[in-house]
Amino acid sequence: MRGILAAAAFAVLAAAPLRAENRVDFSSFTLPNGLRVLVSRDSSVPVVATAMIVDVGGRHEIPGRSGFAHLFEHMMFEGSAHVPKGGFDRFLESIGGDNNASTHEDFTFYHEEVPSNALAVALWLDADRIGALSVTRESVKNQIDVVKEEKRMRVDNEPYGAAQYVDIASHSFSNWQNAHPVIGSFEDLNAASLGDVKAFFDAYYSPDNITMAIVGDVDPVDVHRLVAEYFGPIKPKPRPQAADLSEPAPRGERVVALADPHAKLPALAVTWRDMPKRGTAEHRALVLLGKALFSGKSARLYQSLVKESQTAVSVEGGLGYPLQDWDEYKAPGLFGSFIIHKRDKPFAKIRELMAAEISRVAAKGLTAAELERVKIKFRSDWVREEQTRLGRAQRLLQGALLDGDPEAANRELDLFMAVTGEDVRRAAAARLRPAAATWFEVAVGGGE
Repeated sequence: MRGILAAAAFAVLAAAPLRAENRVDFSSFTLPNGLRVLVSRDSSVPVVATAMIVDVGGRHEIPGRSGFAHLFEHMMFEGSAHVPKGGFDRFLESIGGDNNASTHEDFTFYHEEVPSNALAVALWLDADRIGALSVTRESVKNQIDVVKEEKRMRVDNEPYGAAQYVDIASHSFSNWQNAHPVIGSFEDLNAASLGDVKAFFDAYYSPDNITMAIVGDVDPVDVHRLVAEYFGPIKPKPRPQAADLSEPAPRGERVVALADPHAKLPALAVTWRDMPKRGTAEHRALVLLGKALFSGKSARLYQSLVKESQTAVSVEGGLGYPLQDWDEYKAPGLFGSFIIHKRDKPFAKIRELMAAEISRVAAKGLTAAELERVKIKFRSDWVREEQTRLGRAQRLLQGALLDGDPEAANRELDLFMAVTGEDVRRAAAARLRPAAATWFEVAVGGGE
C-alpha cells in the first residue's frame, strides 16, 4: 500500500504545474552603458549571491588564438587597478564570502556569495576587474602556465581526457568554431602576445556584453544605486562580428579510431551532431531522452549494457555530452555517449547493442513508466537547484543569454513536463539517425 501511495504521489508531482511559490520573481534594469541587471529578493537569510554571465566562450575565439576565453577566467583573479594580485579572494574570504568561475562554449560565468551587508564589496570588486583589469606580460605568462598545467592534468594525462575534451568534438564538428577545445592548445597559448590578450578582453569584457543577477536579502533600490555607482562609469566597447557557427549536413555514418595510453579499458563513444535549438519541443524531448538512456542505474542503457549483457562497466551521455550539460549552450550541439567496456567485448558488439537501443527508441519511444520516472527526477533536480540563491541566479542568467529571456527560468519546467512519449519518439527518429552518427573506438595503447 505504501509503495502504491508513493507512486501515485510521484505521478501527481510530475504532472502538476509549477506553483506560484516556485517562481523566481525578479525585476530588472539596464544601465546607460548596456549592463543588464536582474534582481530577485529573498530575505529568508542575510546572504546574497551575485553572478555575471559574459557573452564570450570558446566559440568566440579565432583560429590560432584558442583558449583565450578560458585564459580570462583565470586572468580575472590576477588583480585590477585597486586590487592587488590575490586580493580578490582575500577580500571576499575576510568578509565570509566565496567565489568561483567557469568557462563554456558560449559564455563565461562568475559568481560570489557574501553576507548581504557586504554586497557593496562584491559589486566593487567585480566592477574594478571589469573596468580596469591588470593585464601585464607577467600576469599573462603566469596564467598561461596555470592553464597549461590544468590541461596536462585534466586532459592530456587523464584517462579518456583527450577523447572526451578534444577528439570527440574535433571529429564530430566540421566548423573550427565548434570543433576546437575550450581549454585551447599549447601552441596557441604560447603564441599569444600581450596585445592579442588585451584585444580579446577589450572586445568582450564590455558592460553591454554582460548580464548580472543579484539574488538574496537585498533592497532592489539599493542594488540599483550601488550598481550604477560602481559600473556606470565603465564605457562600452565595440565587438567583432559574430562568428559563423553553422555546420554542414552530416556526411554519413563514420567510425573514428583513437588510442589512449592512460586508459585501462577500451571505450566506445558515439555522437549525433544535427541537434535542435534550445527552447524547441524537439530539444526538450531529447533532454528527457538523454536522461532516460543514461542517467542513473535505472537508465535503459545502464540496464542493457551493464546489468543484462554485462558488456560495459560504465555508461554516460545525453544532450550536450561530452562538451557541456544540456542547459549550458546555444547551438549547435551534440547528443553523445561514452561507454567504457570490458576488454573481452569487441567494439563491434557494443556498437551493435547501442545502435539497437537507439533504433528501438526511434521506433517505439519510451514506455510510460520510463518517461514518468525521468520527469519526476528532472523536476526534482530543477526545483532543488532553485532552492539556492546561486542556483536561481544561474537559472535567470542562462535564460537571459541562452534563451533570450530570463523568464525562461519560470517557463521551461512546465514545458518539459508536457513532453509526451510520441514527442520523444519523433525526436529520436529525426535526430538520432544512423547516417548522422560518428562512432569512436577508443583502444588501450599508444598514439592515434
